[in-house]
Amino acid sequence: MMPFLPAFLLAIVILYFSTFSIGIQLPETFFSADKLGHFAAYGLLNWLVNWALLKTGNFSAKSATLAVLVVTVYGVALEIVQWAFFPNRFFEVWDMVANFSGALLTFFVSKLFFTK
Repeated sequence: MMPFLPAFLLAIVILYFSTFSIGIQLPETFFSADKLGHFAAYGLLNWLVNWALLKTGNFSAKSATLAVLVVTVYGVALEIVQWAFFPNRFFEVWDMVANFSGALLTFFVSKLFFTK
């Protein structure tokens, strides 16, 4: 379980910044600092999950694909939570695209580095 601790801690940090920090609406372009932050955060989260899978002997193409799905669903769920429960936060489709894109990139990078 310890190999998953960094991913779990990052998921908590993402939860904090997604819900409890003061929401500042940034411009709606995909290459804004906000979207690049989403891309990096969810890419790192997916990388940490894949690293944990590797350390526990469970890394495979199937588990890495499932990791992308789980990380992406987490991002979508947080967008819904923002919309439903935090009036100063916003539901943004482009945030979800950035989340998925970051996770997908690290899927390919992980496969490159973690397979023999």
